[in-house]
Amino acid sequence: MREINLDPAIKAIFGQVFEVRPEEITNQTRRGDLERWDSLGHLVLLEALREEFRIEIEPEQALEMETVGDVKRVVTTLLNEKDSR
Repeated sequence: MREINLDPAIKAIFGQVFEVRPEEITNQTRRGDLERWDSLGHLVLLEALREEFRIEIEPEQALEMETVGDVKRVVTTLLNEKDSR
């Protein structure tokens, strides 16, 4: 399993999707902390992650994404699975 530094890319995606400055984003930032991170915003986030990282996010995984740290964990897992194929 390789170590991936997703921080800059994830922060950039959050900044673009939720119209916030990347430096405002931490691993503890959660749904509800950002005004636009509602159900529609979550769908936009999922699509941005799919496009950026070329991954498929299962519905169960999408539901696990309550914080930025959760998002990084899911994306890292999916990228590592993709690499091992």
